[in-house]
Amino acid sequence: MNLEQLEAVVAVVDYGSYAAAADVLRISQPSLTRRIQRCETDLGLALFTRVGRRMQVTDAGRSVLGPARRMLQEANGLRALADAQQALTAGTLRIGALPSLVATHVPELVARFHAAHPDVRIEVAGAVDSAELLEAVDLGRIDLGVADVATAGPGVEVRLLEEQRFAVVLPGLRTVAEREAEHTPPTITGDELAAHTLVTLPRGTSMRAVTDEAYARFGVQPPRVIVTTQRDALTRFATAGVGLTVVPERLADWAAANGARVRRFPTPVTRGIGLLVRHDSLGTPAASAFLRLAERVPSGE
Repeated sequence: MNLEQLEAVVAVVDYGSYAAAADVLRISQPSLTRRIQRCETDLGLALFTRVGRRMQVTDAGRSVLGPARRMLQEANGLRALADAQQALTAGTLRIGALPSLVATHVPELVARFHAAHPDVRIEVAGAVDSAELLEAVDLGRIDLGVADVATAGPGVEVRLLEEQRFAVVLPGLRTVAEREAEHTPPTITGDELAAHTLVTLPRGTSMRAVTDEAYARFGVQPPRVIVTTQRDALTRFATAGVGLTVVPERLADWAAANGARVRRFPTPVTRGIGLLVRHDSLGTPAASAFLRLAERVPSGE
């Protein structure tokens, strides 16, 4: 077993297919297949199984991934110790986040890191939900995750960044009189929550959990619920008059700038936002530098 074989295994997991992995490694697909077969023979384990047109990693393959990534990281570190560990003049930082956080928190964090280390390549990806994000961190597909702090798992450390506040965007747009009269958004009432259709995300998402908690505080239920998987469309549904929605204050404030009717909660409705990182990734130069910069961002920035 050698580093090329391990690199082939990790590439298939990261890029989802033999063809994509071979393209990234700049080798032929038969060569990649032979590397993986030799690795499986040396280990005496089946690392992949075919499901339809895709190759799916087996449980045995998952157990190999962690040690394989560490060996590759150590080899890469030896090849470029000065650049990677001291100056950060090369390398890649892979960040994953819940879609709502890609739109609110991640840009500021990436801006700070990019300003300090402009030569490090940065990849940012969204995750459908917290479970998908946690799996990506756990398998090493990404170096860091940005999620609600309830997202955790064995071997994953959570670093709290801030308590993110939520607000309500009511149906329709403000009238001219309302725009002139309002200086700060008024607070929402239970009667308003109970009077309007709710537009929200599916159950199991972090934002839906926050929304359900908000309604529970008032002891009311929405008369009707419209569910969408498109987070970016929530405030648009509200301003179009479909129903109200509960979103992070930053998104509500952006909607208010375009005429949305926004309400605050009388008692803050929040979720903790933090960084997820594998314990064995804490020492990588880019991840460590990103963590240091992120922890210096003032709450609410």
